[in-house]
Amino acid sequence: MFKAIRERISRIRSVVAPPAVESEEEGRYKPIAWPLVRRLLANLGPYKWQYILGVSLGLTQVILDMTGPRFIQAIVDHCTNFVSGKMPGVSVNQASWHVASIVGLWAVVIAGSVTLQRLAMLIMIRAGETVQFDFRQRMFAHLQVLSMSFYDKTRLGRIISRMTSDISSLREVNVWGIFHVTVSITMMLVAGASILLLSDFRLFLAIAWLPIVLFAVNWYYIRYSSRMHQVVREGFTRVSTNLAENITGMRVVTAFNRQDANVNTFNRLQDVNTANNIGIARFNGIYQPILQSIGFTGKIIILLFGGYLLTTGRIRSVGSVIATYLYWDWFMNPVMILGNFYSQLMMAMAGAERVFALLDTKPDVADVPDAQALPRITGRVTFENVTFGYNPDRPVLHDVSFDAQCGQMIALVGSTGSGKSSIISLIARFYQPQQGRVLVDGHDIRHVTGESLHKQTGLVLQVNYLFSGTVMENIRYARPGTTAEQVIEGAKALGTHDMIQSLAKGYDTDVGERGGNMSLGQRQLICFTRAFVADPRIFMLDEATSAIDTATEQIVQRSLEKLLNGRTTFVVAHRLSTITRADCILVIDAGKIIERGTHSELLAADGKYAHLYQQFTQQQE
Repeated sequence: MFKAIRERISRIRSVVAPPAVESEEEGRYKPIAWPLVRRLLANLGPYKWQYILGVSLGLTQVILDMTGPRFIQAIVDHCTNFVSGKMPGVSVNQASWHVASIVGLWAVVIAGSVTLQRLAMLIMIRAGETVQFDFRQRMFAHLQVLSMSFYDKTRLGRIISRMTSDISSLREVNVWGIFHVTVSITMMLVAGASILLLSDFRLFLAIAWLPIVLFAVNWYYIRYSSRMHQVVREGFTRVSTNLAENITGMRVVTAFNRQDANVNTFNRLQDVNTANNIGIARFNGIYQPILQSIGFTGKIIILLFGGYLLTTGRIRSVGSVIATYLYWDWFMNPVMILGNFYSQLMMAMAGAERVFALLDTKPDVADVPDAQALPRITGRVTFENVTFGYNPDRPVLHDVSFDAQCGQMIALVGSTGSGKSSIISLIARFYQPQQGRVLVDGHDIRHVTGESLHKQTGLVLQVNYLFSGTVMENIRYARPGTTAEQVIEGAKALGTHDMIQSLAKGYDTDVGERGGNMSLGQRQLICFTRAFVADPRIFMLDEATSAIDTATEQIVQRSLEKLLNGRTTFVVAHRLSTITRADCILVIDAGKIIERGTHSELLAADGKYAHLYQQFTQQQE
């Protein structure tokens, strides 16, 4: 049987194992990773008094419950002694009232137990759910400060899985972990074993070998269930990742008629996920019956051996045999509870490893300890011998240097992949160069706070993001304190007010999820207005007009002179008509600046730019 289980685990792991280890793939872990346990316990620390109170009430409730077999023993022994004539002079009514008084006292104890149980549950659930809330809050806050490189390398499905299923797997441990361990081990196992010994040592010795069998079964279960739970978590993550990718890319899926192929891929992943869950369910389906069989064996031994002792006169109390029988359940039930809890703990360990791995991820770009707030800037931007690569071994920019004076419009021109957007990303401090410096008004942006820099920069991308809500809410996103009047004034200055007013509800129009209710042109103009209302000193447009139709582009062009007045602007554009008035055009090729100058100067030089512009004009004819 055990050999078959090992083979099953091996097959499951081979199915879910990726062909190559991904950068965000989690490493395998030991069955009980005590550093993870200590970190989980540390998160309970702020609520320790709630846990102490809940556990104390729970322990008291268990003590009250454990008196039940003693009440039964007292009733049985009293009735047995009365029937056998060992209580001369006691009438039926007196015997009945004595039994009734025992039952009444037992009822009072049960009422107290139920009350304490409810209070303990409320306290433990409140404390545990608060810890769960803290985890989600910390995780989300941490995701806000991670660098762009993290999102470049990590799939959306994995991030969502960390925030949802992985944190949810911690719930049972955070809510009931300390309660189960303390109450089950301290009171039920220890107290149950002690009471068994005190009830009748001969009956205790007859079943004393069964805990050794329990230990062996639990050791085997712990050893193999940990591996299987890790496999189950990985399989579920793959399903979540595939689901997130397909939903995000549904337009592409439909455009290329990939629905059937994607369904097949999802079904294969889901088949593996289902097989994983069935596999561990089968494993648990073996473990639980074994525990029940051991428990039943103990009961049979108690009844047979207890009956033998009674019939041979070596024990005179029937109640003590019954009490021993009932206390055996008190000894076995904690083992069953701990077995189920250990299964939940294994899931929590898998989830905790992933959650803490994300929380331990350090942003590649972060404020240095002595970072200073950037004062109000004029907008001068300087690149000094900058070399940068998303992978340091493969640079995208090579020894790039230029100086953009405040108020200038700098155009970045080059083929796809030449490094234009990388320059924009470095100015925005989404990444940091491996060599060289990026200066803003003479300040190395490595040594200023990101908040003070980003408050004075604005960015409009080719594919911009709108959040669910109204047009007004999206424009206010960069500056939440902006009034409606200021937003309207900014839109009028930019020339987008009429377009916004033409929408169904004007500024109160719902843009839909990710701006789905808006056309590409409308979406870009809203994003353009959002950046303008933020009043940045450095403005960056990364192919911001490539998705805009000609009529919309004319609206933008008429607004550019007013918009860019007094601001340093960097423009990445494939439509070279948008940059003919640039103060300086930087021609990028393979990560290097090969030409620089104004539009007329570069045309006169008859180089790379002149060739690109000639191609552009031919395409427009």
